[in-house]
Amino acid sequence: MQLRYLTSLDLDSFIKAASEVPYHRIETDLFPNIQVWIRRDDLLDPIISGNKAYKLLYNLIEATEQGTDTLITCGGAWSNHIHATAAAGTRFGFRTIGIIRGERPPELSATLQDAERFGMHLRFVTREQYRQRSQPEFLKLLGIDEGNALYIPEGGANLAGARGAQLLGKVIEATAPIRFDQLWLACGTGLTLAGLASSVTSLPVYGVEVLKAGDSIRRDAQHWLEALKSPSPACGGEVGEGGTGTPTSNLSRFPADFFLINQCHCGGYAKYPPYLQEFQRTFEHQTGTLLDPVYTAKLMYGLHQEAISGRIPPGSKILAVHSGGLQGRRGFEPTASNKK
Repeated sequence: MQLRYLTSLDLDSFIKAASEVPYHRIETDLFPNIQVWIRRDDLLDPIISGNKAYKLLYNLIEATEQGTDTLITCGGAWSNHIHATAAAGTRFGFRTIGIIRGERPPELSATLQDAERFGMHLRFVTREQYRQRSQPEFLKLLGIDEGNALYIPEGGANLAGARGAQLLGKVIEATAPIRFDQLWLACGTGLTLAGLASSVTSLPVYGVEVLKAGDSIRRDAQHWLEALKSPSPACGGEVGEGGTGTPTSNLSRFPADFFLINQCHCGGYAKYPPYLQEFQRTFEHQTGTLLDPVYTAKLMYGLHQEAISGRIPPGSKILAVHSGGLQGRRGFEPTASNKK
């Protein structure tokens, strides 16, 4: 796939770009007796990539239609969403404000350095203040004048974001190169899972939890599934075939054929133990495909564990979604500061 940039907020142009994202078959011995493919949404755009692009799409379209000039959002020092929002702001002509968890450190993370270079104004708040981010009065509590601004929740977790993830599912249904048996993705929240589950109707969806989430990912995904039942012309896009699958064990059951795998978080969010590091090195050496330690490395590790356990039926054809986030690899370099 030739290097390309998302240069327009036109929905048809975005769908065209998403429809050209390549699917790569993985050649490695890490997944015995099954066939694994990766949809490379990290290649959708060099900066605004993966599920971040899909979750931002309808938010940006809404901001444009309403004549909004400022985007306000929040995240941590290595947030993929902060990085993508800052880049989208400078590319499409929005001012951006990033509300960042914790005090400003002497040296910013590489992610936040990029965000400032993209023109984002960073506002650091205490962790106690940050915990109020889901409250309706959050910006007012911080003394931020919303003015002519659109507030996008952490990670793009609003209905517009869910509809963007739903669009990704429609694109997969329309462009999958073969008939797959299962669709896999990494889950930090339930939003992308819900978007895919609502639109990929031909095969079951498996989410690998990347943190110790208890029941929250399942609850959040169910919330967004309910929200997505409301029809919206903004979802647009005639973008639809797949297969069937067999449930694996030790999973949380969703309505229909949707499942969560909760034993491959490797100790918690952003935890990167030696065995995961070794798996990622082996995967990248054998396949030539880079992963990020927080999300996609755990996705592929979870798939590896299910494959070697025999819980995936032999001969199954698996599609894994590469959700981008490769900029976050810098947070795990030996000299990186402000790690999550």
